[in-house]
Amino acid sequence: MVKHNLKHYELMGLFLLFVGATWLGIGIYATILAANNALFCPVFVGQELLIFPLFYGFGAVLIALGRIELKGVLPGKGRRQNGK
Repeated sequence: MVKHNLKHYELMGLFLLFVGATWLGIGIYATILAANNALFCPVFVGQELLIFPLFYGFGAVLIALGRIELKGVLPGKGRRQNGK
C-alpha cells in the first residue's frame, strides 16, 4: 500500500478543480463549434446556445468549490505534523 500525505479533502479539492476546468474547456469548445456552425450553416442558431450556461456555470461552481476545499492547505514542509 502506498503511503501519501494528502488528506481526503485535499484530494476532493483537486478533483473538483480538475472536473471544473474540464467543464469549462468543454464549454469553450462547444462555443467555438456553435459559432462555426452559425457562420457556415445558419439554420439552428439559437437552440444549441442554450446549453452553454450549463457548461460555464457548472464549471465555475466546481472550481469555486475546489478552491474552498484547498484554502487551508499549507504547501511544502509546513505540512508535517508535530509528532512526526
